[in-house]
Amino acid sequence: MKTTSKPMVKWVPAEIMIMRQCAGSMTAKNIGRLIGRTASAIRAKAREQQIKLQLHGDHHQSAKYRHEDIELARSLHVEGISRKDIAMKLEMPLSAVNQYVYFDRRVSA
Repeated sequence: MKTTSKPMVKWVPAEIMIMRQCAGSMTAKNIGRLIGRTASAIRAKAREQQIKLQLHGDHHQSAKYRHEDIELARSLHVEGISRKDIAMKLEMPLSAVNQYVYFDRRVSA
């Protein structure tokens, strides 16, 4: 049984522009759904165009807390609020608050 493959469709500038705008905040799979391409086609074109698809900031797969919450914890600590009260208010473990207010754990904006 032969497998028939779809003919390759030429990339249009609008697709590349969308890919550039969504890079870093959406996965290749989701970008592909948006413009009607496969995730592997998105990754291949991104490599060709030197577009970095790695998620960052609040969109990163390892992000546990929003950047705004971390900045709020830091500013409350500077104002003199106890770390324990900050942890309760933001519903974070005290250890996480300690890491963020003492900059043991950095976040990139």
